[in-house]
Amino acid sequence: MDAAAPTDLALEFDPDVPLNWTPEWHDDVTLIPWSVEGDRGARRAAGLFDAQGGFLPQGHCWRYPAGPITMEPVAPDTTEAPERLPGRWLFGGLFYGHFGHFLCETTARLWALEHLGPIAGVVFYPKQKLTHERRQYRHQLPFFAAMGLTEDKIEIRVPQKPVIIEQLAIPEPGFGIERMIEGRPDYRAFMQANLGKGIEPQGGTHLYVSRSRLPAKRGSVLLETLIEERMETAGYTIFHPQDHAIDAQIAAYKAATHIVSLDASSLHLAAMVVGADTKVAIINRGPSNNIEDYVAQFTRWQGRAPTRIEAVTGFYFSEGRRVVRRETHAVLDFRTIGAALARDGFLPAKARWTAPTATQIKTAVAAMAERVEEPLVHHQMEA
Repeated sequence: MDAAAPTDLALEFDPDVPLNWTPEWHDDVTLIPWSVEGDRGARRAAGLFDAQGGFLPQGHCWRYPAGPITMEPVAPDTTEAPERLPGRWLFGGLFYGHFGHFLCETTARLWALEHLGPIAGVVFYPKQKLTHERRQYRHQLPFFAAMGLTEDKIEIRVPQKPVIIEQLAIPEPGFGIERMIEGRPDYRAFMQANLGKGIEPQGGTHLYVSRSRLPAKRGSVLLETLIEERMETAGYTIFHPQDHAIDAQIAAYKAATHIVSLDASSLHLAAMVVGADTKVAIINRGPSNNIEDYVAQFTRWQGRAPTRIEAVTGFYFSEGRRVVRRETHAVLDFRTIGAALARDGFLPAKARWTAPTATQIKTAVAAMAERVEEPLVHHQMEA
């Protein structure tokens, strides 16, 4: 076992301490992407086995340091010889389709590329069961290209069936969420040096990053379009990240001197590429407190804390269902938002935002209920 392997299924993770890792090449490693155990909540079975059939705990995947999100699998019975991947490969962890989890977890071991020399590619466990392997990762190929990892230079594999890898390096993850969101120094340095290296800044200097066009069931705030109107009047460009290619997103964040946003997955990318002088304000969008991750990431990566705006007064959620905090539709205090933005230089010092009318809120609730196709009920924020 590598010295850096997890002990008792917990991961040592200190964002101040560099990863002391010397590449070790494991020969003839079998990767098991799926197993008979199935899923257990967020956890699922997948793993790596050495040439003698021993389980390699270094192949566990991590979202938080307290425990892995993978379980040791049972190798399936098979009469078909596994595909063999020749050459040297980097183990990348679990490949997510969701952009936020992709950024925080799927990229977490790429820092090790600095230490490996020429390799054939990066191999991952799949997150989804798909007939065609490429469907798992093709939409993220532009991200790898933005790091200089084009398909002609390095292969990406996310096998749906067991494979045997000729030589495999298995580094620690350098990034994640919650306590891992600040990143290890090696990971931060690698991403800041490589992500978007050849992409020039392009776009407005003042950017409002919007969630208003995302599916409503992902969670939202009421009347975000009203925030957009007021920010646009103040000279901000309204930016919908999902409508732009990854290189355009990076270019826009690089160009911005001021970024205002609800807490959103797109901010993980922004934190990786913005300059140290970029002013960032983050508006909490609900009771889940996901904002903690974004504040911690910007604080570490930029070297100073962003403006944090707490303006949630309550939220709506589907009637008769247990509240899922990340899927709520929050009511915001617009006066608080405007005052905070003016105080910290995102709006003119004399800017004053008024509250939406009762009619505007009622109309917004009705429209959101129609979008989610369920009646909504109001919940007060807990003290």
